[in-house]
Amino acid sequence: MINAFGYLSYTAVGDDGRRITNGSLYDAAERGVAPQEVPAGCTHLIPGTVPVWFTAEDAEQLTALGKAAKDTFDSSAEERQLAAWRREQDERTKASAARTAVLSSAEGKVLVARRAALASEAAAVFDMDEDQRARAHDDEGGDPGIYYRHQQPANEAAYERACEALAAFDGEHPQIVAALREEKAEAVRRHLEFD
Repeated sequence: MINAFGYLSYTAVGDDGRRITNGSLYDAAERGVAPQEVPAGCTHLIPGTVPVWFTAEDAEQLTALGKAAKDTFDSSAEERQLAAWRREQDERTKASAARTAVLSSAEGKVLVARRAALASEAAAVFDMDEDQRARAHDDEGGDPGIYYRHQQPANEAAYERACEALAAFDGEHPQIVAALREEKAEAVRRHLEFD
């Protein structure tokens, strides 16, 4: 059997059809099994709670069958798909390490906190404007004229300044923005994979 990672794995089944164990075929001597623990005439085993033992001839036949199965798998569409998956996992691991290096460095932590503060300032101005607009249109004492003549223009100017400050920061620190975006995208991918 070829397992999910493309490695050869043998499954030992008893006379009743139940699985005894599964795993790789090992040379007992190379595995360091004490000679007194090796059954007479046997040289190889598939380890497990109940190890399954084989003679040299059986092991040779199993190895030949396993090689044929592995060769067939290695030239299959499944192996190409698995190889692509492995490359993707490798790229994700490298990207994660690079992201961690950027975001967890002392400078990175300061920059991430600064960006969060700038984004928070812009969000606070936006929320304040929403609140003022709602109060201006309140039936009990609201005054839309004050809002539209004074508060709204001031809020729009403040929001524009906050957004410009955030955009300037992002322009100066593209590596932080890229790392944060990649981190968010990776979190979404993980969420989708486990849903």
